Amino acid sequence: MRDTNDIALLALLKDGDETAFTEIYNQYWEPLYFMAHKRLQSAQDAEEIVQQVFLTLWHKRADLSIQSLPFYLAAMVRYAIYRHFANLNRKKEQTDTLQAITAEQSPAFDIDNKFLLEILNKLANELPAKHRIVFLQHKLMDRPLEEVAGELGVSVRTAEGYVARVMQVMRQRREYLTLAMIFMLIK
Repeated sequence: MRDTNDIALLALLKDGDETAFTEIYNQYWEPLYFMAHKRLQSAQDAEEIVQQVFLTLWHKRADLSIQSLPFYLAAMVRYAIYRHFANLNRKKEQTDTLQAITAEQSPAFDIDNKFLLEILNKLANELPAKHRIVFLQHKLMDRPLEEVAGELGVSVRTAEGYVARVMQVMRQRREYLTLAMIFMLIK
């Protein structure tokens, strides 16, 4: 009986029937939330994933060819959870890389430049992680841009964009940097 009801709901959904969508939502939200929460152990993340699944279902309703609605929705949630964990791992790797870069002191830098490095680091910390990593690796550690881009899994063109953005921020903060350098020279 439920399969027949699902088929009818899917046909109505495909035509843009909001009542059918609401019925599907009310029928499947709780089991999908339970499934997501069981894997994620986070009510907020589980709710966000299930909401995204239903949003995707609504946006792609006209193009979908669904044989079994419960299996289809469960698969959507499962793949959304996989993407969530992959994104978390990617962010952790970026953070670890950044921490390794900032913890590692290159012998090319002497103690007089430490103050300037701290200022540049402070300004770089206001940027997104990939921007910081490219800037620190390419500009401060003098590594080839192609190598840094390859490690981050971005194109060289994207890495160039990151460097350009950082340099733009540095130019906007020119007065602050000038005062810091004067202070450093007076010391």
